Amino acid sequence: MRRTRGVPARLDHLGDLARKFAWGVRTVGLPEALRGAVRLAALRWRRPERARITLRSGPVLEYAVPAQVAPALVVFRDLIDPEFAFLRAVARPDWLVLDVGAAIGQFTTFAARLPVAHVHAYEPNAANLESLHRNLDLNDVAARVSVHAAALGETEGEVVFEETDNAYLSHLSSTGQGVRVPVHTLDAEVERLGLDRVSVLKVNVAGHEPAALAGGSDLLRGGRADILVLLIGEQSLGAYQQCQQWGYRFFFFHPRRRELHPVTELSTAGLSRRPWPARHVIGVHQGAIDRGLLASVAILDRDHGATVG
Repeated sequence: MRRTRGVPARLDHLGDLARKFAWGVRTVGLPEALRGAVRLAALRWRRPERARITLRSGPVLEYAVPAQVAPALVVFRDLIDPEFAFLRAVARPDWLVLDVGAAIGQFTTFAARLPVAHVHAYEPNAANLESLHRNLDLNDVAARVSVHAAALGETEGEVVFEETDNAYLSHLSSTGQGVRVPVHTLDAEVERLGLDRVSVLKVNVAGHEPAALAGGSDLLRGGRADILVLLIGEQSLGAYQQCQQWGYRFFFFHPRRRELHPVTELSTAGLSRRPWPARHVIGVHQGAIDRGLLASVAILDRDHGATVG
């Protein structure tokens, strides 16, 4: 019985890997995709205690093996994060960035290397925190980052956090099993840090994005977070639609064309129509657009097949 149930799951996993590899071949060419596949195969063959990878955007990431191995990251590095190219194009030196669900620091280290003022990183997983601190030191950006060993949610208090063998799948527990960690609301944290405005708010918390955003309703309702970088997930559609009602426009970014593609429909179907593979969708408040935040990139005009910007 167990074996029978496991076969479809393994087939689905292999099919997913095949689709990602086919995308890689189309995007970066067969030689680069093969080099990435060799990197992953070598990692799984040698199984070192820790390994490193240099991202195309510059940071070097160290991670534990196998708990913190992200196959797509090892093979394609940060090609599946087109928001990196977008943020590099529009970054400003007075920016304040919040990374909610920092994990081992892929986004945090990238953001800290931009011409920004400061980055606040939130991560409750102890193993991830260890690698996050290592990577900040490795990239010489620790002075520009404040690390908060906490989760963000809908209410203040403590929650039970379940740490899994795969560190990226660790999550707030629904069974009561795990370690207790502090949880804060986004609104309370912004007030505690004395921030009038957040330039970039990135949220990737293993499916708990709606709770994290609900805890920041005052900030978001007031349009005081200029740019949102949010994990794509069906369970989050209602929260993202609420942000849309509060004045946020949603986009995908094509890094080669330097072009924002508007998301005309915040639905599973709408979010599947991406011009470039991505894990996150980008939200920009209309007030920030009116202030010229997107002046350095183009916005696709879907009605006329042209770009403006």
